Amino acid sequence: MYEFDDVDRILAELAEQGTLEPMAEPIDEPTCHPMDWAEVTGLADELADEIYPEPITMLDEDGFVWYVS
Repeated sequence: MYEFDDVDRILAELAEQGTLEPMAEPIDEPTCHPMDWAEVTGLADELADEIYPEPITMLDEDGFVWYVS
């Protein structure tokens, strides 16, 4: 089995040869926020739907519009 450093080296060599696109895992970046990873993987969209569902428009007794979820 390969060590991760070996795999990274092989992938970097393949990228230099033009066989693959250069890659970087967001988790490897020191300035990466956890939500950056969620965005890259598409998880952010799924989480956003659960955390922030579509608002429902409601009117109060004075006719003012309120958005609730």
